[in-house]
Amino acid sequence: MKPIKGLKVLDLTDGNPYIGSMFADYGAELIKIENPKYGDSIRKRGGIDGEDLKLYWKYYMRGKKSITVDYTKKEGSEIVKKLVKISDMIVFNEKEENLKKLGLGYDNLKEINSKIIYGVLTPFGEEGAWKDYPDYDLIVMARTGLLEKTGDPEKPTKFGFPLAFIYASWHLTAGMLASKLRADETGVGTKVSCSVWQTMMELDDTFAQCLQGLNVLPKRIGNGFPTINPTDIFKCRDGWFSLSIGSDIQWLNFAHAAGKDADWGEGTVYAHDPARSMEHYFGELDNQLKDFFATITVDEADRICQEAVVPGGPCNTVEELVIHEQVKVRNMCININGLTQVGVPAKFLNLDSKEDIITAAPEKGENTREILRELSIEDDEIRKLKANEVI
Repeated sequence: MKPIKGLKVLDLTDGNPYIGSMFADYGAELIKIENPKYGDSIRKRGGIDGEDLKLYWKYYMRGKKSITVDYTKKEGSEIVKKLVKISDMIVFNEKEENLKKLGLGYDNLKEINSKIIYGVLTPFGEEGAWKDYPDYDLIVMARTGLLEKTGDPEKPTKFGFPLAFIYASWHLTAGMLASKLRADETGVGTKVSCSVWQTMMELDDTFAQCLQGLNVLPKRIGNGFPTINPTDIFKCRDGWFSLSIGSDIQWLNFAHAAGKDADWGEGTVYAHDPARSMEHYFGELDNQLKDFFATITVDEADRICQEAVVPGGPCNTVEELVIHEQVKVRNMCININGLTQVGVPAKFLNLDSKEDIITAAPEKGENTREILRELSIEDDEIRKLKANEVI
């Protein structure tokens, strides 16, 4: 049995599938409420035009149920309220002030179910000067200062995936689960509000603490690190290699395995921190390392790091990663209805929770009639709701 089997979650988000997927992958009954006409906007992302179930959606909708309800209409909001009565959690990615107008604010819903956990994810929070700003991941990371310190000196660089919204979704999910534990003890639920920029500010602990402790803003330094080096990526003869040295012992062991004791080992200015990282790395030791790695292959660099027992490794492509034995051992590629997908990171060793036993993504509204019948809504009424474009 999966760890949160029995938990019932209503997902009214749009364009952000991460929160619901975390609940669904770990066993919750996740009811995804979609717009009857368009469905969730994520459905259109990736794949072939004209297909309803595109690859991106097949991954993020797995393990969920789909019901189409226009909750901006009175009849639709009443359906949501009936579902709240028999659910543990409900989650939105819009401000509660908008939902209050529909009778779906937290105060409205706690009257129906006092234990309901009410989750809200917004880009910049529900208060303050930024609360109404439009967003995408790139904009949030820019406004939080994360991009300003990411990339090479001449230009900030964005991340290769939507880090901000994924990380914020983890925080909201954790907060909602923590609130559920409290509700089980007290019988009283709560609202959990999380903004994406807050989680990015919390994630950026190194730079924030540097400002507080050293009273200096770290500069944008590419793949290097302000206080511990070498932490960088180097071009070998046949590819790219990452190296991250975190202590003097690691550095001296690396220098020895590389045959560079005389140049980088004990007795040189590079032997010990803070001199190595703070005074002699940028524009000096980093250039020597670039020259060294340019003479060897990725495999040779990997062998040096393994011999020295220091953190280093090739910059794998996705194709190289998915065929690696480590992926198989940790079951990080699973088969869902004939489609290979990424597995679940957390493994529950004492539970019979086979992660590949999970339903494939449903069509838009595939479970609408089934769920409405569970609410004792008869077929005649279902037909009327459909005719009025409520479902």
